Amino acid sequence: MIHGRQPRLVFWETTQSCPLRCRHCRASAEPAPRPGELSTAEGFAWMESLARWESPRPILVLTGGDLLARPDHLDLVARARALGLPVAVAPSVSDRLTPALMRRWADLGISAVSFSLDGATAASHDAHRGVPGSFRATERAIDAAQTVGLRVQVNTTVLPGRQEELPALGALLKLYRVPVWEVFFLVRTGRAAALGELAPGAIGAVAHLLYDVSRYGLTVRAVEGPWLRRVRAEREAGIAPPSAGAYPTMASRLRRRLGPPVAPSSIAPVGTLDGDGVVFVAHDGTITPGGLMDLPLGHVVTDDLRRVYQEHPLLQAIRARRFAGPCGRCPARSYCGGSRARALAETGDPLGSDPACPFGAEAGPEPVGEVAPG
Repeated sequence: MIHGRQPRLVFWETTQSCPLRCRHCRASAEPAPRPGELSTAEGFAWMESLARWESPRPILVLTGGDLLARPDHLDLVARARALGLPVAVAPSVSDRLTPALMRRWADLGISAVSFSLDGATAASHDAHRGVPGSFRATERAIDAAQTVGLRVQVNTTVLPGRQEELPALGALLKLYRVPVWEVFFLVRTGRAAALGELAPGAIGAVAHLLYDVSRYGLTVRAVEGPWLRRVRAEREAGIAPPSAGAYPTMASRLRRRLGPPVAPSSIAPVGTLDGDGVVFVAHDGTITPGGLMDLPLGHVVTDDLRRVYQEHPLLQAIRARRFAGPCGRCPARSYCGGSRARALAETGDPLGSDPACPFGAEAGPEPVGEVAPG
């Protein structure tokens, strides 16, 4: 069991209101807030309970929809920081996001801010986000955040037909001096249910490319793609990347832009899964294993979040890696485990196998010193 005592990350979807119309939005967000949003007082109360947890306390990630759509968002941030909670924010890039606001976040001690770039060009990003000018506005937001000393993370969703842009996007982030790239592998929930998904072979090519990117001094993480850790294990063990398919072309494009990689891989050998190091609080206070898993476990107003995390049978099963099918048999399950959200979305079983796994039923190596599930 890797994160059995308490999660590393607690996400709070403060609202589902958002001015953007992103094609992959898991919340199918609309401009108006949905009924049942937690009040300011309710938000203060459950954050106060979070502050009573043991150190190191989880990072509280305030997200949405658009966090800035809540008139009290600065009150929430200020209260969380006054309680001593580490806080990261994930706003939408809109007219509400100003340099003055980011200066205020820096003054409050925000640990990180994340922005989304889903294409390497204005045309592709803006088409996906549904708002002309979004790409340029995001570039300005990155610069403004860095100017006031905020640590910036860029989030990118891997979209069918767009994977060929990833080498250029990785090079762009190096140019922007962005330290962290978090890459989301699509799970078909919300508006994303209407989108196609990459085949496992194409996903494997992307994962190998991301391993290459991680050797240029850029911290690379994957969301709903824990098999990236298995790719790291295999590459570190000397197993060659694919010699056919999309990977060689993407790798060549990356090297043309950045030259040969010289740094060790930044991909962590272990990480989190929904329900294992991660827990999610929805806009109405419902507790779920993760933002892409619509499985109610409790409610922050009536239930103790830490107790739900520690004691809920589903989360215990996830942390013990009691999975069905290939994920349950794979020797790499202790440090991978597959996407629980994708297993739920595609098979109806949160403990089923991840159908997007690029390795299928193949056995995977155990990295030296790995923590086995318990």
